[in-house]
Amino acid sequence: MTQRQSMEELAHSLPRAVARTLLQLPEGSVREIRIRAGEKTIIHTTEGAQACGQEPTPQQVGQMAEALCEHALYARVEEQRSGFVTLRGGHRMGMCGRVLVQGQSVRALREISSLCIRIAGQWRGAADRLMPLLRDDGGRPLSTLIVGMPGAGKTTMLRDALRRLSEAGIRVGVVDERSEIAAMSAGEAQLEVGPNTDVLDGCCKEAGLRWMLRSMSPDVLATDELGTAMDVQAVQDCIAAGVSVLTTLHGRAVQPPPTRGILSQLVLHRSFDRYVLLNEKQVGQIAAVYDGQLHPMELL
Repeated sequence: MTQRQSMEELAHSLPRAVARTLLQLPEGSVREIRIRAGEKTIIHTTEGAQACGQEPTPQQVGQMAEALCEHALYARVEEQRSGFVTLRGGHRMGMCGRVLVQGQSVRALREISSLCIRIAGQWRGAADRLMPLLRDDGGRPLSTLIVGMPGAGKTTMLRDALRRLSEAGIRVGVVDERSEIAAMSAGEAQLEVGPNTDVLDGCCKEAGLRWMLRSMSPDVLATDELGTAMDVQAVQDCIAAGVSVLTTLHGRAVQPPPTRGILSQLVLHRSFDRYVLLNEKQVGQIAAVYDGQLHPMELL
């Protein structure tokens, strides 16, 4: 699916004025769409923010959420509990509204009042500067952790890097828990992940990484957004088994080493050969690269 086709898919579910503005923007420029009840829709692009459309009612916001989920939002309660769902094309739709709780757990989301649609990027070349540092002298892929804040371009860079490795003949296994890396639809990836890539879609990282390790004989495993101690343990088990891992993590810094949290565990155990920090203010730009000992490395 091209970026243009992806925008056309989204446009079908949005008000006419918003859809018209969206389709008039340069291909690849849209980063985020924010919809709030009683406010104009804001489309964030590489050139800035643009307000458009009439102020929707809360009911209309809910109708848009339903349409964007192909009228199956009710069937995606488990995803809603985490605050977002993944749309066709790999886009992530965050939602706010009235939360129904049961004890300490979120049961459902009702009366949706705002949406944040983060656009999945397929930008060839996003990982170009990084690629020379991702293989050792013998050509073996190196385990790499990409660190950055939300919206910094972590998934886009991960996708481009694994595509490049796959095109070089390296067997890549992707555990795509939220369908954001490959955006599988009817068994086919909607975003380019390379010809030698196998995708396990919708499976949790812990089970999926071990599944791939046992069944698909990968050279490299890739997954997105480590979030739990179980995710970390699964990654470390794969690396210990001799398979390189490419993955991402929310974070603002790598150096100096953090004293707690998931990143501290990974640094303490020397889990990765490369740590890549993305620029917080420039989407898709690399701020720094470190080796496994957290020594700075030079980009070519």
